[in-house]
Amino acid sequence: MTAEPEVGFDARAWAAEQLRGFYMCPLTPFTEDFQLDEAGLGENIEAFVEMGCDGLVVGGFFAEGWNMTLAEWRRYHEVVAEAAAGRVPLFTIILENSAYQAVEKMRFVEALGFVGAEIMNPSVQFKTDEGVVAYFDFVAAATDLAIVLYRTPVSGYVYGHDAVLRIAEHPNVVGVKNGTLSWTDSIALRRSIGDRLIVSEPNERYWAHDIAFFDGRLLYGELSLLLYGKRRDELRRYTDLAFGGRADEALALSARLDPVREVYEDILIGRIAATGSYLAAMPYLKAWFELLGLHAGCLRPPLQARLAPAEREDLAGRLSAAGVL
Repeated sequence: MTAEPEVGFDARAWAAEQLRGFYMCPLTPFTEDFQLDEAGLGENIEAFVEMGCDGLVVGGFFAEGWNMTLAEWRRYHEVVAEAAAGRVPLFTIILENSAYQAVEKMRFVEALGFVGAEIMNPSVQFKTDEGVVAYFDFVAAATDLAIVLYRTPVSGYVYGHDAVLRIAEHPNVVGVKNGTLSWTDSIALRRSIGDRLIVSEPNERYWAHDIAFFDGRLLYGELSLLLYGKRRDELRRYTDLAFGGRADEALALSARLDPVREVYEDILIGRIAATGSYLAAMPYLKAWFELLGLHAGCLRPPLQARLAPAEREDLAGRLSAAGVL
């Protein structure tokens, strides 16, 4: 069990010990009338704990946090905190143009026992490294939460490695989710700043290599452990082998998961790369959750509520062929 953050919480010391393994980023279940499915969310949290998630990262793009009112966003985080009950570390995700709203949200979840916040740079106005650094100077100084930076083209501006170094001067900035869709960029960033921040390449395809050869220790803010179903044990086994220094065995076992990755990359990573958005992937991810027996429900308007029946049947066939179902 992870203790709740306290006044004077040493984020770097906590991260050095705890920020490791699978920090997964789940979807949010909604009812047929587009309200938060609190019971379904609680049951999902139980399933994620049983799966062995090392941490949960909630409230962002996958969770449809951007499509909630502030009151709904707050209630969602309350339900997550109540269901997790201190059994796994919790990170929120901040997608705010207003630094003041970002701080308000972080203070709210900190009171609930959340340990950290993943923060994307604003999607409007701040389109220079100087502006992004100024934003993070403001929000990082206003909280004791452990902060993970989210570098992604989805924000509209990917700030440079030098800006990361400057932001890392804040002692509670502990890591980077490097969602630039470039593994080589993640490796380069880790080599330049890996002595100060934990850098996560959020693509499971590279996870075994990342651990074995490039000092990787964290798979953060993605979905593989949640989605791999019957292949989940293989994912865990090769991870343990890689961390144990048995690279050849880890890579051989990892390669067997390529059929699952092909589906995952087709419905998610390819769509993000093509559109700069998560929207096109969300109906597929909701269906995938439900095919695994997890709660997902419909997407809230103005998104497409559900995957068409023929597309859902095709997805089920592909997942069965890949050994997930």
